[in-house]
Amino acid sequence: MATKLALINDPRYTPFVKRYAFNLVRFAVEVCGMIPTVQQLEILRSVQDPSSRTSVSSGHGIGKTKLLALIGLWHMLCYPNSNTVLTAPKLKTVSEGCWKEFADLKTAISGAAQGWVAEYFEVQASKVYVKNMKLTWWIVPSTAPKGNPESLAGKHNTYLMFLVDEASGVEDASFGVITGALTGGPGNRMLLTSQPTRGTGFFYNTHHELSKEEGGVWTALQFSSIDSILVSDDFIIEKKAQYTEDEWAIKVLGEFRDLAGKYLIGADAIRKCKGRNVIKADEAYGWFTLNDIGGGGYRDDTVMLSAKVIGEGEYGEDARRVQITAAPIVSNSKDPSDFYGDIIEEGGRLSNSMAQIDGGGIGLTVIKQLEKNGFTAFNKIMWGAPNFKIEFKERYVNQRAQATCGLARAISEGRVGFDESVPETVIRKIIKQGSKIPYFYDEKARRYLMSKKEMAAEGLPSPDVFDALAFAFIESAHFNEADGTVLGGTDDGTEKARARAAIIAALEAAETEEVIEA
Repeated sequence: MATKLALINDPRYTPFVKRYAFNLVRFAVEVCGMIPTVQQLEILRSVQDPSSRTSVSSGHGIGKTKLLALIGLWHMLCYPNSNTVLTAPKLKTVSEGCWKEFADLKTAISGAAQGWVAEYFEVQASKVYVKNMKLTWWIVPSTAPKGNPESLAGKHNTYLMFLVDEASGVEDASFGVITGALTGGPGNRMLLTSQPTRGTGFFYNTHHELSKEEGGVWTALQFSSIDSILVSDDFIIEKKAQYTEDEWAIKVLGEFRDLAGKYLIGADAIRKCKGRNVIKADEAYGWFTLNDIGGGGYRDDTVMLSAKVIGEGEYGEDARRVQITAAPIVSNSKDPSDFYGDIIEEGGRLSNSMAQIDGGGIGLTVIKQLEKNGFTAFNKIMWGAPNFKIEFKERYVNQRAQATCGLARAISEGRVGFDESVPETVIRKIIKQGSKIPYFYDEKARRYLMSKKEMAAEGLPSPDVFDALAFAFIESAHFNEADGTVLGGTDDGTEKARARAAIIAALEAAETEEVIEA
């Protein structure tokens, strides 16, 4: 039953504050019934110090969301009339994560040694507060939209704490406002937690020139998922297979990587694709036509590539392999209005082929023309749409990032080849375009690519041919097994299929003659 007595006047409150205000570990164990991990202990011991500035760079699975909620409650309950602000690049991050933890912790506190204190605070959708002190003694979520850091301003208090999640994605201007508010002396604290998604910015600096090791005020902690007892061995094995070297360092080891000005793949790696054959003669494969429609009028190229394809995965034994056999169209003067005819013609030439088609802008018009002509063997690609698979949603901002990063990985692992018959001019374009695609990580450690508009402003080439090649790696690009037939063309599989068919036909004819003679 809730009491009408104010928390600060309850005779149990002063001993409570004396016992826990400077011992966060004791608060976690006795008040919340939690047994912290070794990594969590380091964070709690750093945060409990007066005027603490703690910055945590970590991989998955150290339990930071629950820890942020616990620290928020500790600060609110142990410091009268205190204010605690939880912030992140997006308010949804805070409200969906920590607020559930607040509710769970209140339940845990009710059943622990100091259960009486749970009667004195409320957990609402957008605020946690001490009863009868809702306007002055609270925890709230807050965020600053890009370009508007002032929305975090105006918060000053003797006891004030900022808890910043996904801190690597918070703008430096927002940190300027936050640190400007922490003027209340030893009662002001700040905790940053994040995966290290950028090699620049305020969060990065707290682990370098602003850290105590380099004469600053920040306690910089770095934790690996491998060392967390909350992370299973199966999870580590799974991520080792999924992740690239950069992803592994950032999202598992919690290490900063120098990604400034970094491109997805180097020119030398792409150049090695020429003459490489990635599909064996006895392997069953499918056919794609890869189609990126430019605007015409000597702007972007309109591209059609023909490709053998095998495998469905991004990594592992069944990882996708792609062999470019021809480049029927790479032109900046192609009229998009008649491109649908080229797709139908090339699709009819290749056995059981699937056309992968850019479905945005002019591409949508081409798709409608295909449908009018009864052509349905195509997959519409929406570059900016989110991914479908949970794994890809967690790793990439959109389908463009997933497909292009998948292509870059395949090239680096030797799973892409260009037939010798592919024109050198086309290969040079692929090399030029593919080796100049900048990529980044967002606050959730998902990869995204610089937009084409931004690339143009930087003087980088429009990646039309490389985009078309990337269509072969988008998660929705599935293939049908070919029968080895390529009308009007030749390849190793075709010649063998024709020879096999001729032998079978001869045997069947011989058997028929024997029956007639009998």
